[in-house]
Amino acid sequence: MRKTKSLGAALLITAGVVYLVSIGNAKPLAPALKVGVLVSDSGALGFAGPVQRVAAKIATRDLAAAEEPVKVEVSYADVGDTETENKRAIAKLRALGVDVLLAPIQSESAGVLVQTNEKKQIPIISTAALSDDLGATNLKHWFFRLATSPSQDSFALAKFITNSAPKSVLIVFGSQPQNKEQMKSLSFGLVLNGIKVQTAGIKDVKAIAKTKPDALVLLSMEESLPFFSSLSDWVAQVPQIYLVPSNLGDYSSYPWAKALKGAKALSPKHKIDPELRSDLSKELGNLSLVGPRSMTLLSLAQRTSDAIHLAADAFRNTKSDSPEKLRQAIADTKVRGKDLFTEHGFLEQREYSVFRYGSTGTFSQGSVFSPN
Repeated sequence: MRKTKSLGAALLITAGVVYLVSIGNAKPLAPALKVGVLVSDSGALGFAGPVQRVAAKIATRDLAAAEEPVKVEVSYADVGDTETENKRAIAKLRALGVDVLLAPIQSESAGVLVQTNEKKQIPIISTAALSDDLGATNLKHWFFRLATSPSQDSFALAKFITNSAPKSVLIVFGSQPQNKEQMKSLSFGLVLNGIKVQTAGIKDVKAIAKTKPDALVLLSMEESLPFFSSLSDWVAQVPQIYLVPSNLGDYSSYPWAKALKGAKALSPKHKIDPELRSDLSKELGNLSLVGPRSMTLLSLAQRTSDAIHLAADAFRNTKSDSPEKLRQAIADTKVRGKDLFTEHGFLEQREYSVFRYGSTGTFSQGSVFSPN
């Protein structure tokens, strides 16, 4: 029987309150901790539902078999694709008397959840990167993020770029709303560090071609291919290029691939428990979980497991399912002696993997960057 580390191998978290038990006489706490998971079983994110369910199943199994066992009962509700479906799913889990909720992995649905939580508050843990502003006033006390937010990623990139001391940076942003939000927070972070910033829409090809920045940052999604194709000669002349995770890809089949040589990107660092990877693969029918494309599924599974372990640790340490006591115990969680969360529930300790492109249009992972 495998031994489960507190909150999984990825975070190595200890709670703020110490609770000692005799391992030889350890018994599950009673009553059980009730966790509600708002899963994505349908729609564009329907691929995530099975992963969330399996990760929760593995976490509850391991917690029951741990040296200091905790019995966890997990209930699920498909968050759906509309606000009405969101509210119905939330109401279903609340009617079951859950003590902690795992938030949806989409910002709009998570926003509905945090707003309804203002009426009857229980701790909410997020397992995915969500918008900074979810439209609620009490996030400071009840909402906890196990993934970085867009603004945190932008400020980390700004600090990373600043370390190279460019005099001017051109930010080219795509047409998606999130690209413009990224542009604003990244610009702010760079300006705060005394760097001259220019911005341009990704389709302003003529205006972009006239600039001569020390560094280029491309914030886009599917629009990166036509951008590089139309401005490959110009891109090749820019001293330093920075991308974001949505632009990372294999460009080796394109004639302009070598123009990306030396381009860098930051992506939140994911620490995946090897045993979780193995168990997840088996539970999903021996699905191959190797390679960059699998990282999205693995990171969601890891954070789902971590969230349940986090809630279980709070339950064990407080010996209570009181919403306020659970909230405080989660807020007091520490990693290596340092707070896991900020006072507003954002992830305090962050690390990023640094990716770098070679001359063939492919990238590899190099160093680790911490903006803390």
